Amino acid sequence: MSKARLINMLLSAGFVLTWSSGFIGAILVGDNNPFQILFLRFLVVIVLLLPVIIIFKNNLLSILRSFNKIKFIVITALFGQFIYLVCVFYAIKLGLQAGIVALIAALQPVATALLSGSLLKEKLILRQWIGLCIGLFGTCFVIIGGTLINQGDPLPLWIYLLPFISMLSLTASTIYQKKNVKIEIKLPPLMFIQAIINVLAFSIICLFQTSLGDWSGFDNWGAVLWLALFSTLGAYGLLAIMLRRGELNKTASLIYLEPPTTMILAYFWFGQQLNIYEITGSAIALSGVIMVIYRRA
Repeated sequence: MSKARLINMLLSAGFVLTWSSGFIGAILVGDNNPFQILFLRFLVVIVLLLPVIIIFKNNLLSILRSFNKIKFIVITALFGQFIYLVCVFYAIKLGLQAGIVALIAALQPVATALLSGSLLKEKLILRQWIGLCIGLFGTCFVIIGGTLINQGDPLPLWIYLLPFISMLSLTASTIYQKKNVKIEIKLPPLMFIQAIINVLAFSIICLFQTSLGDWSGFDNWGAVLWLALFSTLGAYGLLAIMLRRGELNKTASLIYLEPPTTMILAYFWFGQQLNIYEITGSAIALSGVIMVIYRRA
């Protein structure tokens, strides 16, 4: 196995784990105000990156003098993070099952594949299209099977639009990042400015919140630290690295592994039991992803 392929495998595994950790963070949030959690999440990211930013001070100043770089950071922060997270967390807050949200989010690789062909001239071969369909089927098998076992009260249809908006927002962000991959921005200042934009955006939402929540215990702060370290610095950092290194559709196809990985993490973390649908669907989704990313030596 070549060094490049090994690095790609490690990056892929890290991305799937950290991206899936976002739903674990949503479980940790529980009944607390999700927007306050998200505000503090990016505030913690700013604090954690401050020592690193001192090293990249000159790079940060050059970014602030470039309109194209600022535009790039603002668009990716709003579409790839703020809109995506608001819709996901608000849908779960309103009672939509996290699994259903994950299912709709798993449509992102298909949307990316459909749009990237015309926008980026990145074509898929027949094997990769088949892999995308198999991965989508496996993800549907996991989530729909779980829904049949745990049926809840019906929700208003408009709530189901929220994860669709989040999926389309993330798709737009990833395509935009890949289309503008030649805009060179170091990762620490990129994530630092993105965090500042998100803090400002979430602070506006928090102004309209009536409840401040209970911050006396460790649970809320634990959720904030989890989301800051794994779901932000880890997941979004690895996403940016992978988009710069490889093909967009191969990176997007890894989203298929998010629902089953989340369920496995929830099993070990919270003791949530896996059912036959989740085990079988996870295997199907994994086989589909392998078909998309496999490359002959």
